[in-house]
Amino acid sequence: MCHELAPPAHLAETYRRAGQYVELTLAGKRTFFALAGEPLAATWEIFVRPGGDVADALLAAPLGGDLGLSAALGAGFPLEEAASKRLFVLATGSGIAAVRPVLNHRVRTGQAPATEVFLGVPRRADLPMPDEVARWTASGVAITVCLSQEPAAEVGAAEGYVQDALRRRAAISPARLATAMVFAAGTPAMVRDARKLATTLGLTEADIRTNY
Repeated sequence: MCHELAPPAHLAETYRRAGQYVELTLAGKRTFFALAGEPLAATWEIFVRPGGDVADALLAAPLGGDLGLSAALGAGFPLEEAASKRLFVLATGSGIAAVRPVLNHRVRTGQAPATEVFLGVPRRADLPMPDEVARWTASGVAITVCLSQEPAAEVGAAEGYVQDALRRRAAISPARLATAMVFAAGTPAMVRDARKLATTLGLTEADIRTNY
């Protein structure tokens, strides 16, 4: 579920790069949310799912005076460096929200055909933003949904983890990956595995960027 936040202007201007995130405090509880809207927008968008103390509080009541927002955090993704390159995007869990503005930017700037995305979820039903995933696909982005807890029974899906799907993709066309960049957003374990793959993919670790 998309939830809008209204940060004061001095905080709104700190969101400058796709992939940044915010620490949100409500009712004495705090957690981090990826910023899923456009950088420098007056309002911030986050995706909220039930299951966490802050998320449940946000869904249960209007935003109150005890809501605390940090400045936008993290380095974000260097979209300008990837502008002339094929871009591979790996995202799992809440990291999928973090890459939303990346994919919107690539579509908007005509780079959708040079963008390949691997989204990791346990089951197909866990995929957030299915309508937007369909829109990105229709715009020319190649998207593979990686399922770790159920069989891949449809076109555009694969079994296993996103880093495994990237490895298989590289084996098909290694030359394309060797001149690419990789953006990774998700669990530390996924990012570590992606970086370990770098040399076998013809990349350096510096070619695999995270948003933090």
